[in-house]
Amino acid sequence: MATTMEDIRDDEIIDALHHEAVMKRAALEQCIYIFVEGESEEATFQTLLERCGLDFKEYGIVIANYNGIGNLKHSVRLLGKTLSHDRPIIVTYDDDLNGKRESKSITSPLITGFKIPITPVVTYSDGSCGGSFEEAFSSSSFLSACFQDGVLQSSFSGIQASFLAIFDETKPWFDQLKRFVKKNGAKVDSIKKVKLAKYMAESCDPVPTTFVELTKKALELRKCNPVRHPDEV
Repeated sequence: MATTMEDIRDDEIIDALHHEAVMKRAALEQCIYIFVEGESEEATFQTLLERCGLDFKEYGIVIANYNGIGNLKHSVRLLGKTLSHDRPIIVTYDDDLNGKRESKSITSPLITGFKIPITPVVTYSDGSCGGSFEEAFSSSSFLSACFQDGVLQSSFSGIQASFLAIFDETKPWFDQLKRFVKKNGAKVDSIKKVKLAKYMAESCDPVPTTFVELTKKALELRKCNPVRHPDEV
């Protein structure tokens, strides 16, 4: 039976689909990790970076939570002992006092440190400037998110003006919220920090510059380290 042009086109389509599937799997196997500091970042970074145009599947990007700045040094040490540590990794960290100290453990040329926020916003007790996840957003986004449903106990409903009256955007924002909550008779751990983060991530417009620049960094690293076909690895 003779091969027709239609048969050839069908074979080409099948080959193309197979190649696409193979490359998607290769992208995941050759992923670029973005290490994040905690649950708030883990819950929001993909949403924020996708809004900046980063296709996680196409470029093989994976978010990994190292569960607190105190674990950064150990995570980096263990990472150096794994077989996967043969391609770039982005490690994000808050640019607060702990982050400034612990980020010094990032010495591998394959690890790119990325501070959050990218531009200093607040001043710390030692006079240094920086910020944390919350300060990557505008102060208005943070203040609005603080009083969204479920972030604070219901007893805080209607007293937003009290917090606005004492809020100082030049000082660490979340610390001020913790003091406000404690002063008003609630436990600090009653603050639903992940919900707060999600509200900011979903409502911010435009996406903060920090995440635009992080997207650029991920794309830059992928361009320098393109996904290779498994037969070429």
